[in-house]
Order: sequence, then C-alpha cells, then structure tokens
Amino acid sequence: MNAPRISEANPIDDDSDVRIFVGAHKHEQLALKVLEYSIVRHTDLAVAVRTVDNSLAPMPADPRYAPYTRFSYGRFAIPKLVGYRGRAIYMDSDMLVFRDIAEVWNTPFDGAKVLIEQQTDRSRKRGRSTAFMMMDCAALRWDPEEIIAGLGVKYDYEQLMSIDPLLAAGDLRDGLPLGWNSLDRVNDDTRLLHFTRVRTQPWVYPLHPLGPLWTAEVKRMLEDGALTAAEVRAEVDCGHVRPSLLVEIGEDETRYAGDLTPKGLQALDRSAGFVPHRELRASIERREAARAERERELDPKGYEWKARWRRWGKFWRHPVRNLLNPL
Repeated sequence: MNAPRISEANPIDDDSDVRIFVGAHKHEQLALKVLEYSIVRHTDLAVAVRTVDNSLAPMPADPRYAPYTRFSYGRFAIPKLVGYRGRAIYMDSDMLVFRDIAEVWNTPFDGAKVLIEQQTDRSRKRGRSTAFMMMDCAALRWDPEEIIAGLGVKYDYEQLMSIDPLLAAGDLRDGLPLGWNSLDRVNDDTRLLHFTRVRTQPWVYPLHPLGPLWTAEVKRMLEDGALTAAEVRAEVDCGHVRPSLLVEIGEDETRYAGDLTPKGLQALDRSAGFVPHRELRASIERREAARAERERELDPKGYEWKARWRRWGKFWRHPVRNLLNPL
C-alpha cells in the first residue's frame, strides 16, 4: 500500500480540493497528523488541510471571554481565508476518520449556510455540536474582528461557540450523514470518532476504551512511512504526548519492564511525571481565575452568592471527599 500524501500546511486556494481547516495548535501536532492521515487514506479526492488557531482573530480584552482552547476563535476566520469562495470543512484535531470525506463534501447545502451531522435523540440532549461542520464560505460574510467585538455585547462565549448568534433561521441545517461526529463512541453509523474529553484523549491517556483505534492508526502510519518514531519521540519530549505511547508502538521497550496493559502504561506515565495537557490546564486555571476576579469587580454580592452555590454543588457531588476537606 502506498502511503497517503500528507500536506505540509499547504495553502488552500484550489476550489477543486476538499478544503479542510483543522483547529490545532503546536500541542496538537501528532493528533493533527493522525487525523489527516485517516482522512486521506479513505478518499480518492484531493485533500488540502490547513490549521487554524487563535492567532487569526483578535483576543477579547475581557478575561470572561478568553477562549477555552488555543484554536476556539480560528474557525471564524475560515470564510475570509478562502476569499469568501466555495465551501470548506472545519473540524477539531481530536478526531479520527473511518469513511470517505466525499460523503460530506458532496452534500448539497439546499439553502443552508452551515451543515452539521444529523441529529439523534442522544445528540439533541447534548446540544448541537459545530466541532465538525461544512461551511458555504460564499454565503458566510464573517469577519473575525467584528465577531469577537460582539462578545459581551450581543452574545457570551458559549453562545458564540454554538455559532447560533451568527446565523439566521434556516442557515444551520443538520444535513450531513449520521455518524460524522460520534462523541466518544463507536457503532455501525460511526464515520468520525471525536475524542471530546481532553484529559482522556488517547495520546495523553492510555485507558481510553477506544484508544486502541487511534494507536492502530499511528502504527499504520509508521509502517507506511507517513510518520517516524523520531517525530513521536519529539512530541513526548515536549510534553505533548504520553511517554507510554513509545512503548505501546514498540519504539521504547527498554524503558519499561512491566506489562503492557492500559494500567501498566498509565503507571509508566505517572512515574515519568507526565501531566496530560499540562500547559492547557494551567492556561484554563489562569483564565478561570481572571474571569472570577472580573466578575467579583463587576458584582461583588452576586459573585459571592455564585461562589457559595458552586461550593455547595461541589460538596453534594463529592460528599466524602469534601467531608475530609470541608467548605
């Protein structure tokens, strides 16, 4: 089997390509490579992939609206990046594809401007997800500066990430085939698996029940020459990927004399001092602290009541733990 061609952040200016924009930062580079490989090996179409991140949009001054991830706001720049022409697919980097992306690319908009996966009773309860969507860039006159300026004026962060405030009735349609955004589960309909829980993504956590699917893709890439052990090791050395992955793919057996069960791999990571998404977690803590401080400044009494409510909620969720560490 010939290895699929993996692009090198190639510019996307050819309307004949399947134009895919992936939300990713330097910390998600291995996940990005695995995702792209899984896309191109399942299709005969020409695929062009480019990453987007928060550098493509201005950062809000108010810390309450700071982005949750390093690429949250990058998606709003996509129509402008392609000159408001044609269509484009957006997806997060924490995904794995099992079917031909042509199923998505060839879906008609039928008057909509954004298409997402067909909804089920289960997905409706969780709310509509726009982590995977196809966009009619010619119809979306989005400007990142205007969109970010609307935070706190027209909508809050959660509302913006749903993209509802940016669309009129009928602009968003769940017209993509079922299974193109399966959240942490695999069944007969699954076309794309989305690892939504940051702390349990398989490149940072060996106990994810669906992790072997992702690891198998890594091994396939190594066999095909689409990825090298040195590239994986470099991500481990940067702290972006768990050390046990090298053992799991057979590239660092000398470091570990125990079994290769998921719990054994987790023990290796702990002994190495690995902390999943260390920098992201620190960034989130700073973001939450800044938001709390801003809320306290704007509404001291209201903030105190909210803080008490959060503390009591935490107590009732974890009563034993909090009896040892009372409020």
